[in-house]
Amino acid sequence: MWNLLNRTEKQTGCSTLRDLLEDASQISALPPAQREHLAACPECQAAADEVFATRAILRDLPSRAELSAPWFAPRVMAAIAAKESELRQSLDAWAAVPRLAARLTWVSALALLVASTWLYQLPKSTPKPGNNSSVESLFDSTQSGTPDDVLPTLEDGHD
Repeated sequence: MWNLLNRTEKQTGCSTLRDLLEDASQISALPPAQREHLAACPECQAAADEVFATRAILRDLPSRAELSAPWFAPRVMAAIAAKESELRQSLDAWAAVPRLAARLTWVSALALLVASTWLYQLPKSTPKPGNNSSVESLFDSTQSGTPDDVLPTLEDGHD
């Protein structure tokens, strides 16, 4: 039980020290009680080393960002505008397809109507009378004299 109470006090001291490390620029800026805790706690020493090392690394970055800052925003905005215009052009091209399809449907329907009307009104074709040689009819045939009709005339004695 005593160990849990001691650990809770240690955790409270560690969390307080870590909060103060976020705002402190150096270890000497910490209050004396926190400096004593930092000297005694290896976890807090490692955390303090990491915080100060990170600050040292990041200290150089703002100067580089300031040099490129005037050119960064215009380049990004130009890239965004180029992408938007490319997407808009592709959408405009596909937006014309339904309009073209609707017009094509109406034109083809009109063409079918005109063609069917024209075919319906064409006169019916009739066969020409001089071209009957190729057509045989069963009922319309010219009957010539049969040989039986010729024989009785010879028997009458006209010869």
